[in-house]
Amino acid sequence: MTRAFVVVNPAAGGGRTARAWPTIAGELNRARLTFESAWTTRRGHATELARRAAGAGWPLVVAVGGDGTLNEVVNGVTDPRGTPLATTGAVLTGRGRDARRNFGLAADWRLAARRLGEGADTPFDLGAAEWTDGTRRYFVSAAGAGFDAAVARRAASRGGFGTLPYLRAVVEGLVAHRPMPATLAVDGGPEQSVPLTTVVVANGAWYGGGMQIAPPADPADGALDLVVIGALGRGELLRWLPAVYRGAHLANPKVSLRRVRQTAVGGLSPIPTHVDGEPAADTPVTFRLYARALRLRR
Repeated sequence: MTRAFVVVNPAAGGGRTARAWPTIAGELNRARLTFESAWTTRRGHATELARRAAGAGWPLVVAVGGDGTLNEVVNGVTDPRGTPLATTGAVLTGRGRDARRNFGLAADWRLAARRLGEGADTPFDLGAAEWTDGTRRYFVSAAGAGFDAAVARRAASRGGFGTLPYLRAVVEGLVAHRPMPATLAVDGGPEQSVPLTTVVVANGAWYGGGMQIAPPADPADGALDLVVIGALGRGELLRWLPAVYRGAHLANPKVSLRRVRQTAVGGLSPIPTHVDGEPAADTPVTFRLYARALRLRR
């Protein structure tokens, strides 16, 4: 019988998670899990709850919510050296659910709940964003800097739920878009100046609610996939955005992809960043691989 601490984000999926929780709890009982649960009330609360649970010796800490909830739980159960202090489980009830695709999790949340009792623990790679003040945030699927991070920041500042605030942020981002001068240093190599629309460091193929940003990315291959989208004008960016959902953006000569273990992003002006779609601090930032640092029940 497995013991689990379950972190529930009732707001995920526009409130759908709160409505689904009684059914999910029933499935967890049928999976013969002995569990306690707590609901989050604010941004960052899931990390606090998960850290407390791992410190109390819970062997399995489960995120019930969206990709952002999973990100916070992973940050709570991973120590500063990149060592998992507990196994992570996930019942993804949010809208985007990119982690479901990237890690082969069950699409149906009832089945996902049952697998927590029957599944095996699998090691995967984990990424981290590290700032010069010593702050570190782990990411499960992807992190980046530039246009997509600016959109995430706008959407978060507007508040609300669902796709409408995000779509408004995309439109506003397109209107305001200008390619940014930036610097990249890959795997300890020399710093290079690049005109940048966005840079994404991907642990898995999918991010942004169904965009196939790095089709060959594999979260168990001991590498991160660096996608650099160069100087796209507003019209060109608008034309190429739909291609990202098919992974066809790589046909653009201004887009490059390579496997890396570390990438530092900087520049004369600060650039917004995101971690698993959640707004984060501005550059300079270093994105780094922590191999096999995620222990996931699936």
